[in-house]
Amino acid sequence: MEYQPDLKKITGTGGEIAELDPRGTGLAAGLRLGDIVVSVNGHRLRDAIDFRFYIANELVEVAVLRGEESLIFEIEKDEDDDLGIEFSEPLFDRLRTCNNKCPFCFLTQMPKGLRKTLYLKDDDYRLGFLYGNFVTFTNLVEEDWQRIDEQRLSPQYISVHATDKTARAVLLGKVDVPNVIDQIKRLGEMGIQVHAQIVAMPDINDGALLHQSIRELADMYPIVETIAVVPVGLTKYRFEGKRPQSIKTAIEIHEGPDWIDANWERQPLWEKAIKSEDLGYCSRLGAATDVPMRCYNAEEAGRVVDIIEAYQTRYNELHGCSLVYPSDEFYLLSNRPLPAAERYDGMPQYSNGVGMTRDFLDGWQKAQRKLPAKLNAPTDVALICGTLIAPTLTRIVERLNRVDGLSARLLPVVNQFFGETVTVSGLLMGQDVIPVLRDSGATRALLPRVMFDHKGELTIDNMTLSDITNASGVACVMASEPDEVVRYIKALTRIEVTVQE
Repeated sequence: MEYQPDLKKITGTGGEIAELDPRGTGLAAGLRLGDIVVSVNGHRLRDAIDFRFYIANELVEVAVLRGEESLIFEIEKDEDDDLGIEFSEPLFDRLRTCNNKCPFCFLTQMPKGLRKTLYLKDDDYRLGFLYGNFVTFTNLVEEDWQRIDEQRLSPQYISVHATDKTARAVLLGKVDVPNVIDQIKRLGEMGIQVHAQIVAMPDINDGALLHQSIRELADMYPIVETIAVVPVGLTKYRFEGKRPQSIKTAIEIHEGPDWIDANWERQPLWEKAIKSEDLGYCSRLGAATDVPMRCYNAEEAGRVVDIIEAYQTRYNELHGCSLVYPSDEFYLLSNRPLPAAERYDGMPQYSNGVGMTRDFLDGWQKAQRKLPAKLNAPTDVALICGTLIAPTLTRIVERLNRVDGLSARLLPVVNQFFGETVTVSGLLMGQDVIPVLRDSGATRALLPRVMFDHKGELTIDNMTLSDITNASGVACVMASEPDEVVRYIKALTRIEVTVQE
């Protein structure tokens, strides 16, 4: 999951020190856990980026709040020494929230009752720089642009969806979107590089609009370093009880009583906005939104792959890189073979689901060589996953079953909570996994790391690994990398040896 900030720790005062390197300069200078760092060399800090920027001096003056006491620390250090400090949250002032009404927004596709952070509409370019979160660049002010330039906040991760301004307005549910091409060119003039994302929807922006978007973004290479195309995800809650199932209906969900008074900036209601005489081209968006939304089928996903692979051939000849990439979901949905690792050019959009599956399979080819030949006693293990990746993981299970004494099986989990159209492992709920484990008769299970939050602690429905273990009666372990799977199997061997002794 993308990084999700904890609003309770964003106080507007400064950055709370959560960790101190025991060998670091900060601890030696007298800083303590829980101290609030307010400023460096007189510059009030908005976030951890400011801290890193202003700390890059050999002599720094750090202002700190310790309880009710204000303290000043004068510290001599190497210019690149960060004092060994980790903050509880990277943002100190406030979270920049989202002012769009995207019809495919995942937050409005969830029911009530989940933890509050899951309903937080963040759209903060700083989290893009720090963690690769994709943002829309629709809420920047001139001060933000000046800061990006001064502090060289590169790269930036921009959700484009369509370069055509009218189409992008529809896809963001926002009538006054800035021209994203002009924005990216401005970033290029600053020396800032960009990773772009297009969320594709069948028959909406995956035909002529997709060609236009890819070409116009690619024309800005090398400012635009990569372009990822990912399929839209729709849960069963998107249109529950609502007809027609259109983009317009999805936009209006943002304007319902459950969302209009939420903790982000209030925006003009769509119907009122499009009737304004001052909006020019945006007055035409009403009819453009009366378009049905749906997920991809295998044939449609294959067509998207064909479009993108043709461009990859062209850009490899021009630039020596593929430049534009379908996410793994398109290959898995269409039952197409995954490209070789070199086609991903180092996988710069890995966290966006581009290349993860290829990387796992290639990693497995190496890691499996370290599997033990046998276990000391019969042992079973189940591998939990979403339904989309299940056919790909069968080869891992087949190899595990060649370990003498090990009985491995794959347990694909149908997502009952979000609906069967949600097939990825990263959106599995603990409440869906538990009954599958309980009914399986398994004694041990490996759960995908991606079904837990950024810290690896909680599922979307607020369950820990221990909660799932206790409720299912199955000893669960989290794994994400092939090496972790192999280490787990080897650990089973060591455990059995200990028991026998």
